[in-house]
Amino acid sequence: MWLALPLVAVLTMPPRYPDIEPMFANKCASCHDARKSANEKAQRVFEMSSYPFATGRPDTLLRDLRKGVLTRNFTEDERRALLAWLDAGALDASGNPPAWRPKG
Repeated sequence: MWLALPLVAVLTMPPRYPDIEPMFANKCASCHDARKSANEKAQRVFEMSSYPFATGRPDTLLRDLRKGVLTRNFTEDERRALLAWLDAGALDASGNPPAWRPKG
């Protein structure tokens, strides 16, 4: 039995960080990038000056990012892309899951 899937579904690669980085740069950097802000509370959750992010909460970071995506001012297209990236494991540019950097 053959499954009839659209060609796009077969060829679609999971999103990687470079695909969604502009959304983080536009909506998150003002608090979460140490080069732009000294917001220690926000940067304890994640600091995004490089990827993988630095975090003081590695065990909950994916859940924290998902909550931020769902509650912050993202468009529906951005939210869909970010959730797909998180669902795929927050893959880096090479397609590998991240090893979060420690944040003290």
